Amino acid sequence: MFEKILGEVKGIFNTVTLIEMGLSIVYIILGLIFFTNSSISTMVISILAGLLLISSGCTSIFAYFKRNKIDLFNNDLIFGILLLIIGVVSLFTGNILKIMLGIYFIISGGQRINYGIFLKKFKESSWIITTGLGVMFIVLGIICFFTSSENVIAVTGICLFGYGLMNLVITILLRRRAKHFIA
Repeated sequence: MFEKILGEVKGIFNTVTLIEMGLSIVYIILGLIFFTNSSISTMVISILAGLLLISSGCTSIFAYFKRNKIDLFNNDLIFGILLLIIGVVSLFTGNILKIMLGIYFIISGGQRINYGIFLKKFKESSWIITTGLGVMFIVLGIICFFTSSENVIAVTGICLFGYGLMNLVITILLRRRAKHFIA
């Protein structure tokens, strides 16, 4: 029985972390494109951001329902639903892009802080890095709120690049530290 549950946990962990790594690379690429080409319309960015938010929300909801009583993913349903809502709103309202991105970064920061607290319970030293990066995500979200509309595309690019890079580092660190979860 334990081996079956452990096998399912390994599969879920691998799936979620590989999706996160893929999304992080997409964030990095889009961040570079937005930063270097600030003439892209906010509608294009809103659609792309909406699709990314929806995919992140689906990943979080997947992690929650496949968690098999694992505390690490206990708040992912809430985060996933919030990300889905923000993603759908972003698809249809390009005018509030900076607010949507700010909320997204704050939610993602909260999710990372939650992971950090989980890691601290198990005396995992990487909890400090994970929690610190969560706080940085929240700061990025707040920066988005106060960015002027004419600079929102460049700032969005910087934020997406930074978020993608930090998320990639966190996911790689989590995979390396959780070798017993990886099949």
